[in-house]
Amino acid sequence: MIEGMKMKNTEFLTVNEFAEVIGVHPNSVRTMIKKGRLSAFRVGGGERSSYRIARSEISRLSVVDLDKIVDNLIDERNKK
Repeated sequence: MIEGMKMKNTEFLTVNEFAEVIGVHPNSVRTMIKKGRLSAFRVGGGERSSYRIARSEISRLSVVDLDKIVDNLIDERNKK
C-alpha cells in the first residue's frame, strides 16, 4: 500500500512508492533523480540517505515526456 508522507498539503513518496506508481524499477527512479529529470530531496545524512519525491512530479514528468514524444514525431516528419 502506498501511503507516502504529507507536508504542507503536499504528499511525498519514497523512491519505491514512486516507482510503483509510475510502473518502473526503483533504480530507474534513482537514475532520473541523479540526471535531474526528476525533482527530489534527500532525507537524512550520508551516502545512504533516502529521497522523497512530491506526488506532483508524476504529472510534471508526464508532461515532459509528452513534449519529448511530440518533438521526436515532428523531427521524424521533417526528415521525410
